[in-house]
Amino acid sequence: MSVFEQFGLGVRSYIKAMSLVVNNGLWIYFIYPLVIYVLFFFIGFELIHHLSDGLEGYIMGYIDSENSSLWLHFLKGFLHFFLSIGLKIIFFLIYSTVSKYIVLILMSPVMALLSEKTETIITGRKYPFDATQFAKDVVRGIALALRNMFFQLALVLVSCIIVWIPVIGWLCPLFLLILSYYFYGFSMLDYVNERKKLDVTKSVNYMRAHKGIAIGNGFVFSVLFNIPFIGVVLASVLAPVAGCLAITPPLNPPPKERG
Repeated sequence: MSVFEQFGLGVRSYIKAMSLVVNNGLWIYFIYPLVIYVLFFFIGFELIHHLSDGLEGYIMGYIDSENSSLWLHFLKGFLHFFLSIGLKIIFFLIYSTVSKYIVLILMSPVMALLSEKTETIITGRKYPFDATQFAKDVVRGIALALRNMFFQLALVLVSCIIVWIPVIGWLCPLFLLILSYYFYGFSMLDYVNERKKLDVTKSVNYMRAHKGIAIGNGFVFSVLFNIPFIGVVLASVLAPVAGCLAITPPLNPPPKERG
């Protein structure tokens, strides 16, 4: 299966995921991301406002335009305009990256449970509840989200420099988008790999071989996440279900009796 075919599979799995969630009573899990989103929305935007205004005031404090030349007055006005917009954009980009991972971290117990329930529904394979194993699944999900978040943030900061380079810099935003989709999808699919007892190294190798599925899953997750209010709720529940559906084949149905 080519990367593009894998990508299509990752995207199409969301349609099946919605049907599975509705038909099997998993809609109750929409409550968890709803509560998280309401709290996180107000805290996040207040934080962006205070950080950008505080940093702008700190920078502007170094420029004293009193009793100075006209061009310095103009420079200060231009810098004030640039910082008031530019800093909010930068902090929003950082927030939009971090917020998805914070949701992944806070939703990790629910996502692990959703992924497990999905596998049980489509294969009939039941996993007896094991508190120790469940805790390991949650810790691994959180650790993986943190790993991917810091790696992606580092790339975002590097891209702020590379973006000024002609041609290469123009492609940088596209590269970051695709990479972010891969990381989000990685987090969703890894719950299945954890149940298969794959360590992180083997899971990474698996994702590289199925990168198209991870990118497709992360793409839809990111698109949904950016829809105000309802998008975060849908993405947080459907993504782990779609990830499990994409890489977990159903058990073969029993042969029909001849008669």
